[in-house]
Amino acid sequence: MKKSLLFCLLLSATVSSSPFGLNAADPVGKSFRFPGGEVEAGKQAFTSLNCIQCHTVANVELADPKGNRRLELMLAKEARFVKSYGDLVTAITNPKHVVTQQYSAILTNAELKGSIEPLMPDLTVDMSARQLMDLVAFLDEAYRGGLSGYGLQ
Repeated sequence: MKKSLLFCLLLSATVSSSPFGLNAADPVGKSFRFPGGEVEAGKQAFTSLNCIQCHTVANVELADPKGNRRLELMLAKEARFVKSYGDLVTAITNPKHVVTQQYSAILTNAELKGSIEPLMPDLTVDMSARQLMDLVAFLDEAYRGGLSGYGLQ
């Protein structure tokens, strides 16, 4: 419980008023960025948090998951749900934001298509704030390298 509360407090402080969280390219302060985040550590977090069970990342070589994949959702190939850095944070910390017919349509397993809940677990329970910052840095780099419209919102 304490770890989850600390995580939420860090996220809240970074998003709201911290000068370190503001994006320098956004003078109005409508977007934010975490202070720091290491791409290689984010790639490791992607594996250790078992994101590889359902996700691959365009143009990034990752380890194979242990056992069968639950889904085959490629990230950073097209801007389906994620169009900005902030969208990455939301997608990781609140996967229910994408519970739509479009989400259901991309599920590869026919028996999963009837589910209205995302299969992605609540990572805020086990993920550290450092892992979140690193994971977002890793995915942000992948999206910037793979999508021309990413980050323009």
